Amino acid sequence: MRLLRLLALSLALPADYFAPHFTHPMVALRPLHYTAEVSAPASGVFGAGAHSDYGMLTLLATDEVPGLQVHLDGSWQAVQPLAGAFIVNLGDMLERWTNGLFKSTLHRVINTTGQERYSIPFFFEPNFTTRVECLPCCVTEERPPAYPPTTAGEHLLAKYAQTHAGYDVNKKGNGPAAATGAQHAEPPAGS
Repeated sequence: MRLLRLLALSLALPADYFAPHFTHPMVALRPLHYTAEVSAPASGVFGAGAHSDYGMLTLLATDEVPGLQVHLDGSWQAVQPLAGAFIVNLGDMLERWTNGLFKSTLHRVINTTGQERYSIPFFFEPNFTTRVECLPCCVTEERPPAYPPTTAGEHLLAKYAQTHAGYDVNKKGNGPAAATGAQHAEPPAGS
């Protein structure tokens, strides 16, 4: 919740602005294992291909093996593991909420060491029914809303439908009832 307070303050909002939207957050903890296969990006071999996380925030714990890269200023930059620290990725939902002021973190995993790698992302999302629309503090005449209003749950379900062939929000076990009961999981690509 401290990160939510920092986000709110960085937007000149009251520190507790996001708290009512996280009374029943959707969360997922996803252990990831990457094989020792060395990546060959030119041949399409990655530990995990380039992607951004669908939701609000991802907190990532990693081992000491490097591999995570973020896309900044047109190029891929390595993120060095730091013992005892978490990596924080901003997600698509936060970019939507801030009308693009905060950008979702485009990232990938490239194995350059030939070692196995482990990471554990923790996905932290608002309540399923939270209304997500461009915050008034992020909208101006020069910067009108770039995204229509939705809910956190609708946003995630739409992302799943976009990226998972055959995903049907109306299919038993896939819709809002499943998402609110089972929380959510991120796409197959790793962090």
